[in-house]
Amino acid sequence: MKLSCFLFTAIIFPLLPPSGAQTAPHDPTPTGRMIDLGGRRLHLNCAGTGSPTVLIESGGGSFAVEWTLVQQAVASRHRICAYDRAGYAWSERGAVDEGIEQTVDDLHLLLQKARIRTPLVIVCQSLGCIYARAYQRRFPEQVAGFVFVDGSHDEGISLVLHGTRTPIGLLSREDLPQAYEEYRSSLPALKAGAASDAPFDRLPPSLQTTRHWAFVKMVDQIGWLPNSLAAAESWREEFVALRSQRLSGSHPLGALPLIVLERSKNSDPAWHTQQVQLAALSSTGQLTRAEGSGHMIHLERPDLVADAIYRVVSQIREKY
Repeated sequence: MKLSCFLFTAIIFPLLPPSGAQTAPHDPTPTGRMIDLGGRRLHLNCAGTGSPTVLIESGGGSFAVEWTLVQQAVASRHRICAYDRAGYAWSERGAVDEGIEQTVDDLHLLLQKARIRTPLVIVCQSLGCIYARAYQRRFPEQVAGFVFVDGSHDEGISLVLHGTRTPIGLLSREDLPQAYEEYRSSLPALKAGAASDAPFDRLPPSLQTTRHWAFVKMVDQIGWLPNSLAAAESWREEFVALRSQRLSGSHPLGALPLIVLERSKNSDPAWHTQQVQLAALSSTGQLTRAEGSGHMIHLERPDLVADAIYRVVSQIREKY
């Protein structure tokens, strides 16, 4: 596999099984509620009670149903909600391709329509941490704390321009169309794999089938991200802003409670450095190594994710 072609896609869809049928079953019943945003609906699944509410922002190519094990662990102590972004699982697509700005707008409206009180603890994984940071940058008063689960860094996703790997946030607006075209032309076909492929085999069998259905639907309707030049431009702008925020000074998030979970399997020095930098966004940031886990820590070590949530909530309650 050629690194220059697939570095970007490895972050967006980190666990792609090598092969498998892609015939989707009939749509399963939503595991949560369908929330009307005014002409289209997003899927939201909440469990438990208490404040602050914990909100999950899934990774690229991932779905709310994948967080069932974490929700089951946390719901006895806190309210915890997971949602699917537009076009994912049961959530309906908008009129235009979803850029980061539109995704942030969707989440803001979803919270209003579902009457979810803020501030929130946002738990994000992989690419979801870019969306989570973008949300906090736009609405800082609505985020009380973070848990990053092997989160993507603002310099961790690259395109290739004239054979040179460049973080998307360092590309100029003028160079983006060429870089995006090189990226799109190099993509392999997405494969859905089997419903029981690891680590999804840790889910109950019925939810393995549901997750497989959601992935097949995403392959058919969305494909690789970003799926348009307009969406790529939205990404570039947000990555520029997040990089600028990170480099703006010591601890740009102040003392915001933050725990970063880092995989222990298949890591490398560059990834570790990026996780250290993410933890340094806050003066209270803590980096925890997820022993025995790869990138999908929420499936392989849901106990560690639950514990990180408890620790962040405890810090918030001590603050207030």
